[in-house]
Amino acid sequence: MSRILIVDDEPDMRLAVRNVLASKGYDILEAGDGPSALEMARTGRPDLVLLDMLLPGMDGPGVLEGLKKIDGSLPVILITGYGQTRPAADVVRFGAGEYLQKPFENARLVETVRKFAPGRRPPPGERREPPAPPPAAAYPRESPRRRRFALAALGLAVLISGAALHRHMKSSREAYYREYPGAAANISAMMWRGDKLVAGDWLARAVYVYAREGDGLKLVETYQLEKTHISGLAAVGDTFYVADSWRKVIEARAVAPGLPLLKVFPMPGKVSALFYDGEYLWTCDGDGNAAMRRPGLELAPAVSFRLPEKPDQIFRDGNYLWTAVSSTGRLYRHILDDSLTLDGTFALRTPQAGYPLSAFAWKDGRLWLARDGLPVITEAGRAELISQE
Repeated sequence: MSRILIVDDEPDMRLAVRNVLASKGYDILEAGDGPSALEMARTGRPDLVLLDMLLPGMDGPGVLEGLKKIDGSLPVILITGYGQTRPAADVVRFGAGEYLQKPFENARLVETVRKFAPGRRPPPGERREPPAPPPAAAYPRESPRRRRFALAALGLAVLISGAALHRHMKSSREAYYREYPGAAANISAMMWRGDKLVAGDWLARAVYVYAREGDGLKLVETYQLEKTHISGLAAVGDTFYVADSWRKVIEARAVAPGLPLLKVFPMPGKVSALFYDGEYLWTCDGDGNAAMRRPGLELAPAVSFRLPEKPDQIFRDGNYLWTAVSSTGRLYRHILDDSLTLDGTFALRTPQAGYPLSAFAWKDGRLWLARDGLPVITEAGRAELISQE
């Protein structure tokens, strides 16, 4: 049976998790701080790490970085604090496979562990491959409880699909609001390519292409990228650029069956978003570094900026650069001048508690939104934005 390393500074929490997993036959290691966790990872060869984000001294992201240096294929599940919601972009940026939010149910814990923990521990010297992610459609079928939930959700979607799951806040175009159910649930990047909406799912490691059909969106293509943790997408002609903040790279892929890989560009930081404005490929990372890069052999930056809000999403719309921060749900509007002067800060009129903003795009004056964990894509007018000034 697999060996699990539990890293949490709360003894009671470690005890509770240990008891649940030990009852399922798992071999358990424990650590109460970062240095101890790294030492156990070196000597104990765990198959999976459950890592609390808030640790004294060396925090969760720092420990995670150390774990990846020890074993880049070691799966890690982040555990967030009580009431804290970890955005998808953050999970991808830190290099984790998934996250659990306290308090979580025992069944949810076991179910999540089973996704990533292999059936046995490799003997010394044997090379360990990272566990292959199951296809997106398989997630709802992994437990009877989730299967019942998925069927109930599908039934609800069918019941309300006649009304197209939309509402009008007002009759004006500015107040337009519509939700399209049935989309991928963990969208971390979104863009329009012609009349097709392209979305990247960080958990399923897949790219989905949607087309408008009647009052809804229809899934027309799926590309599985098994080794790519998608944090950004951009289309330049017949090339897709895909950011992977975990591996600190941008991939160039041909728009063809399977999205064949053309080239990998190493990046100095963890690129969390991409956008192509017709001339430049814009990139940004969670540290606030933004750059305009000419698509080409090396993606060298032509112009660099520093953004104080430290966004993990970007989009250029007309004379503005829009950015967003997943953890707060705030959107920022910047003037396209020499310093990207901040011109406005906005909140969303329609909050979705527990489902943080994970991707956005503009098209024809409409704002398109995705939220982590919610299998819905939203189309809204500008009235959805509430100025915070």
